[in-house]
Amino acid sequence: MATIKEVMENLPNLFKPEKAKGWNRVILFDLAGEEPSKWTLNIQDGVATIEEGETQKPRLVISGNSEHIIQMFTGEVPPMKLVNGGKLKMKGPMMDAIAFSGLWDIPKQ
Repeated sequence: MATIKEVMENLPNLFKPEKAKGWNRVILFDLAGEEPSKWTLNIQDGVATIEEGETQKPRLVISGNSEHIIQMFTGEVPPMKLVNGGKLKMKGPMMDAIAFSGLWDIPKQ
């Protein structure tokens, strides 16, 4: 199984810039579980960058266990199943949470 560091550092490769036109946001992943950590995702002008730690003030915070983030971004579990099941929580504007889910080319398993 991938580590949270591997998955988070791969996010820019999964990012679909055409889906983020005009959508500039800072998103914090605040993770507990097997690999507790914080990661700041910055989407600016169609480019996604990721840094370990809380490096900027986020507009959207995604919290949950690191293993669920791994499952989401590797395609093991659909994102909405994790959200609807209460395993991942999004705090911030609802429209940002909805838009966030469409920004990724997540593999299908």
